[in-house]
Amino acid sequence: MSPARRGRRWLWVAVILLVAAAAAVFSLDAVGRALIVEDPLHPAGAILVLGGETREGDRVAHAVQLYKQGLAPLLVVSGTPMGFRTHEAEVMQRHAEFLGVPAERILAVKHNAESTREEAGIVVPVLRGRGLKEVILVTSNYHTARAKRIFTKAAGLSGPTFLASPVHEDNFESEGWWMKRRHAKTFVYEAIKTVWSAIED
Repeated sequence: MSPARRGRRWLWVAVILLVAAAAAVFSLDAVGRALIVEDPLHPAGAILVLGGETREGDRVAHAVQLYKQGLAPLLVVSGTPMGFRTHEAEVMQRHAEFLGVPAERILAVKHNAESTREEAGIVVPVLRGRGLKEVILVTSNYHTARAKRIFTKAAGLSGPTFLASPVHEDNFESEGWWMKRRHAKTFVYEAIKTVWSAIED
């Protein structure tokens, strides 16, 4: 067995043991809720929508709702290439415009990041260059805790600071997540990524 495969196997074992230990102390619902952060929202400088959008465009739709509530004057969409002459950030921008956000109020950040950490390394300097001090972070509910931690670390003392606003999708709900295959799969993958990102820190 290659070292890479051996490492992945031990990572799976570590995640399973951590989940079992946490469940023994708390509950499976509480373990699921640990992936989610939802901050009280107030007006900020921008709303940032992370890449990895669903086919239905749930993240953009959620962010547009926040924009229309007057929570920020700028919508920042972040994404990677999707295929031939198609970029996720451009698709997200067109979706936001279709939902009523003026084009001049949207900033599309195109990149080739392969992880949330790489995405933060690209997007945070863009936000800082705009002089933004506080940003509402929009991503899938199960991704909020890890994403906020990574973006906060990337921002450092110079900021900006981030307020997490989770999007509730069909892929995961914290209550009873272990009883649905799709939700359990989402939990396991996110738990692995959370452990891996903690190791990288």
